[in-house]
Amino acid sequence: MAAPPPRVLTIAGSDSGGCSGAPADLRTFAAYGVHGLCALTAVTAQSAAEVRAVEPLGPDLVRQQLETAEEIGIEAIKIGMLADAATVEVVASWLERLPPTPAVLDPVLRSTSGTALLDAEAIPMLVERLLPQLLLVTPNLFEAEALSGETITGLEEARNAARRIERMGPSVLVTGGHGYPAAASRSNGGTAGGGGEVTDLLFDGNRFEAFVHPRIRTRWRRGTGCTLSAAVAAGLGWHLPLQEAVRRAVAFVERALRGSYPLGRSGGHGTLDPMAGRRGRR
Repeated sequence: MAAPPPRVLTIAGSDSGGCSGAPADLRTFAAYGVHGLCALTAVTAQSAAEVRAVEPLGPDLVRQQLETAEEIGIEAIKIGMLADAATVEVVASWLERLPPTPAVLDPVLRSTSGTALLDAEAIPMLVERLLPQLLLVTPNLFEAEALSGETITGLEEARNAARRIERMGPSVLVTGGHGYPAAASRSNGGTAGGGGEVTDLLFDGNRFEAFVHPRIRTRWRRGTGCTLSAAVAAGLGWHLPLQEAVRRAVAFVERALRGSYPLGRSGGHGTLDPMAGRRGRR
């Protein structure tokens, strides 16, 4: 009998369009060769272009999903959309009781189309109860501003935001895919929003490591943040050191973006492909 692969749990919302959230996480886990478990926090109705409805599942059902996942066994955790304060409390309380397990948070505050995916009143609880229990948090520039209170116009401000967030508990990966304002970015030595490179900054409390990679020119990039954090968690499930897990995850997302494809009748929206390079294999 073959030994089971690492078991990695995603705690996230659904995406009926299959582009982000738990579906993107599970595709990423499959590409990494780990066994994916899921605890859904909310059901969403999403087209290729927008979020039309969000319905939290309720804290009791979330708790039961976490407890049954624990019975199966978990070697790493990815956390995404938490929807409301009650869900944040359930997840934080469960983590407190769980044996030490590396956990990565993608702090999903709003969708790509601008729909709020976490209640404003839940953010202080996320900072106070959840962040101290995590190994890594992976905010984009908007999320890093919201968590740190720092206005980010370039790499220096991104470093300051990372320092503030790291003091809350976890290591920090500030992702630069959304780009900095062009003028401010040039003055700070960063990459402008329309530049040819993207810089993701990892800070572990001791040093920064910059992951610089080409900006992939595609309109079809939904699920990028979900896929990146899920890839880091999958790498941790394979017992990679954090820096190596992040390095491989950044390269994984680059491949997924190169394999992105359109969805929807208009063809104007789409998603990256975590299975890029693997599709069609027997």
